[in-house]
Amino acid sequence: MIKKIKLIIIIFSFGCNALLEESTPLKGDFYIQDGWLAFSSSEYEEATKHFNTAIETNGEGSGFHFLSFIGKGWTQFYQAKSKNDSINVQIELIELSGVYFSKALGILSELDSNLYNENERIDLFVGLSLQRTYSAKQKSVNMILWETNNIELSNKINQLYEEAISYSLEVNESYVFKYDSDISFENIILLRIENYILIGDFESAVSDYKKYGFDCVGNEINIDTIVECLCITINDGICPFNGD
Repeated sequence: MIKKIKLIIIIFSFGCNALLEESTPLKGDFYIQDGWLAFSSSEYEEATKHFNTAIETNGEGSGFHFLSFIGKGWTQFYQAKSKNDSINVQIELIELSGVYFSKALGILSELDSNLYNENERIDLFVGLSLQRTYSAKQKSVNMILWETNNIELSNKINQLYEEAISYSLEVNESYVFKYDSDISFENIILLRIENYILIGDFESAVSDYKKYGFDCVGNEINIDTIVECLCITINDGICPFNGD
C-alpha cells in the first residue's frame, strides 16, 4: 500500500512539473526566430512584438536582449523604407533604429561570445553603418530644404558619416544579410566609398575602390574621377549623370 502511495506521488509530481514547464514562457530564441520570420514577410509590427517579448521575458543585458535589439533595429529601419508617404515617420523610425542598434552595441562588450555567432555580430555593425548613413542623408536633405549653413548640424552630419565608415570596417568579405541578399559585403564597401566622398576624403575613396577591384570601364581611377567611377559601378557600367 505504501509503495502504491509513493508511486502515485511520483506520478503526480511529474505531471505537475510537466504542466509547469508547458505554462512557462518560451525561451527567447523562439521569439527571436518568430520576429525574423515576421520581418521576412514585411510584417514589421508583428516582428517588433516578438522581439519585445524576447526582451520582456529575459534578463536585462542578456544575449536575448542583444539579439532582440539587433532585430528591432533592422525592423525599424526597413519599416522606415516602407513609409515613403511620410517623411516625418521615416525620420522617426530611422532614429529609433539607431537607438536599438546602439543598445545592442552597448551590451556587446559584456557578452560571452558563445551567446551569438559572427554573422549576428556583423548584422549589428552593418545595421549601424546603414542607419548612420541614412540618418546623415536625411539631415543633409533637411539642411538643404531649410537653406541653412548650421555649423553644428553640418558637424553632426559628418560625424554620422564617419561613424558609418568606422562600423563598416567590421564587415568581412563573406557577409550577406540573411534576410535580404541585396545587402552584402560589396554593397557595404560601395556605401563606404560614397561616405568617404561625402566627407571629402577622396584619397580613401580611391584607395578602397582600387583595393576591392571595382571596374571604372577602362577609365583612370583618381580623385578627379572617383565620383564618376562610383556612379558607373553602382549603375552597372553606365553612369546616367556623366553628361553623355
